Amino acid sequence: MPDQNALVRTAIARLLSEKTGVAVISMKESVAELLAISGAALTIDSLQDLLLEMAEVRGMMVALDL
Repeated sequence: MPDQNALVRTAIARLLSEKTGVAVISMKESVAELLAISGAALTIDSLQDLLLEMAEVRGMMVALDL
């Protein structure tokens, strides 16, 4: 069974691919979507860190609208 971190990374990748072409995404909305999709057992801070890291690699900015 894949570990939780791998499942969350997959959910983030899927979310970011759906938003291809969008320059800025909402942290608040994205975290809510990810929690709904993955039911992640990670802390919100860990989830935010992964989202920021993966969005940066794709050249996307994340609005810190918490």
